[in-house]
Amino acid sequence: MSAIKARKQGNSIMITIPSSFGVKEGEEFFFIKKENGSITMIPKIKDHFEGVADGEYYMPELDAGYAPREGELDEMDS
Repeated sequence: MSAIKARKQGNSIMITIPSSFGVKEGEEFFFIKKENGSITMIPKIKDHFEGVADGEYYMPELDAGYAPREGELDEMDS
């Protein structure tokens, strides 16, 4: 685990993602900030479940503990 420091750039706060994470330039993510202050990055994918069988991606051991609230993801569909 490596520590990073947030820095100000214009009106934004920036963090650097280590190249060892394999994030490619131009990739898009949704950010979720939890009550405990942790931030989760979720890759933006057109349709994550396109062409998969029912239950194929159900992995309860990987549950991030996030459940969207009413209308919370509406703005992300565009």
